[in-house]
Amino acid sequence: MAGRVDLNLLLTLETLLNELNVTKAAVKLNSSQPAVSAQLVRLRRMFDDPLLIPGARGMTPTPRALELAPRLSELLDGFRAIVQPDHFDPKTAQGSILIGTNDATQCRLARWFGNLANMAPGVRIGFVNANRSTVPDVEQHMASGQVDLVIARRSAFPDRLHVRPLHDETFVCAMRWDHPYRKKQLTLKDFVAMRHVIVLPLGGEFDDVTDEILEGMGLSRQTVVSVPSFLVAERVLRGTDFVSVFPTSLARGMMSTLKSYALPYTLPKFEFAMAWHVRTHLSPLHRWVRDQIAEALMDGREEDGDPMSQVAW
Repeated sequence: MAGRVDLNLLLTLETLLNELNVTKAAVKLNSSQPAVSAQLVRLRRMFDDPLLIPGARGMTPTPRALELAPRLSELLDGFRAIVQPDHFDPKTAQGSILIGTNDATQCRLARWFGNLANMAPGVRIGFVNANRSTVPDVEQHMASGQVDLVIARRSAFPDRLHVRPLHDETFVCAMRWDHPYRKKQLTLKDFVAMRHVIVLPLGGEFDDVTDEILEGMGLSRQTVVSVPSFLVAERVLRGTDFVSVFPTSLARGMMSTLKSYALPYTLPKFEFAMAWHVRTHLSPLHRWVRDQIAEALMDGREEDGDPMSQVAW
């Protein structure tokens, strides 16, 4: 590749890498499918690479295209930052943002939607479930536009992503509010004697970090139900005498149906963070939404109070 580079071609390539479909890219670019197809031919000659391979479910980027994606986004975002006005008004902003996170964080952000709709009526938020099977590919998903930002454990993110720490999540033992257990403090003996609901993103498994800790103490618990969602677990707890280990912030948001006890063993805190790709780093809309999310989660954290209280609530 030599000589002058047509900026419109690079914009087309960025859109094609995001949409993985010529027709959808043409709509986004306010162009026609033949015109975008012709530009793709030029791009293939320019980079001496197929870039996108047609398939039954859209187009698949080549390794060269995946390598170009973050550098291309950084270049074009820099250009947009130069030509776009500095002032950002959420009232007039338009756009959609896809957030990857677990159901617990989705629940915590639910109360934020009303404020968002008032502050930025033209902005749409979509949630994508993020779990241990999808987070390892988060950089590729961000580069291709499948997701714009992800909220998960800080340790899950590669160094190449932009990362903003959010909070440390602690955990409690949750049970229905009228559960027959009445002691002021949950003992380890009582904990292992109870029947448990375990929450794992993929579901169908019956051991997690709690079981590893108990095994190290020569103990075990009886797990009777395994589900992929805390919302499902909450419904199970409401109708049984089972218990479950819940994020403190989520359990406090379910005080009308659940009561909670401090865990009778030490479960490490999980450092949660928000990560995003260079593709969206300089976008005024994305920066504003990231700030709003961080503020919403921090506000919720302050309302949670002391997560380690020994008294059931």
